[in-house]
Amino acid sequence: MKFFALFVVAVLVAWPCQGSEYQVLPLQMKTGNNEQYPTQVSCASWRLGVEANNLIKWKTVPELCQEYIADYLLGDQYRSDSKTVCREAYLYAKTLTITAKDVFVFDIDDTTLSNLQYFANHGFGYVL
Repeated sequence: MKFFALFVVAVLVAWPCQGSEYQVLPLQMKTGNNEQYPTQVSCASWRLGVEANNLIKWKTVPELCQEYIADYLLGDQYRSDSKTVCREAYLYAKTLTITAKDVFVFDIDDTTLSNLQYFANHGFGYVL
């Protein structure tokens, strides 16, 4: 049993992220032409990395993604994401027993104030 568990861990560790030329398992990751992904897919991955705080020390939106970020912030997905987060915060707050001494502190980043106009004026994050 220990050998099997060690084997599974070794396979998972050795499995390459791109995995396109390996067929260890019947399911295989799809890749774009010549291992290149369309801009929308690459920028969605970049955005997810930022939102999950997995990209370190980035200062601006990549030039390639400026239009993608603008479309996201001005489009339906951003509004839907914001409504989802607000709804979850509201549902959580309803479960709390609030006293007269409780205080709520809201994060400035689009919670009580919107950064959207600032982003629009600065290339949607591409310009510092």
